[in-house]
Amino acid sequence: MAETDVDWDAILSSERFRRLARKRRNTVVWLGVLAAIYYFSIPALIAWAPAFFKIRLVPGINLGTIFAVSQYPFGGAIAYAFLRRTAQIDQASSDVKEQATPILAAGEQRHAY
Repeated sequence: MAETDVDWDAILSSERFRRLARKRRNTVVWLGVLAAIYYFSIPALIAWAPAFFKIRLVPGINLGTIFAVSQYPFGGAIAYAFLRRTAQIDQASSDVKEQATPILAAGEQRHAY
């Protein structure tokens, strides 16, 4: 029995797989929406509330500068959250595949390709 002897139809129809697919979709959608709101808030605020960016925090630094520079750590936080969440989903999906893989007959070896 080769590595490909997995009942994919059973996996795709299982409730656990559907939950994982929903979890992955929700992760991508919510992190994407959060990133879009944060990133597009700069042009929106410039257009509709330009005085917001003119607020001086200290001489030479205003709120607009801080907000624009904060995009980089925020992007890193989004990427970190995405990696952590998808690592959990990947682990759970490999568990689903292992449970669906039939037990190898005695004497057969599994080959990694």
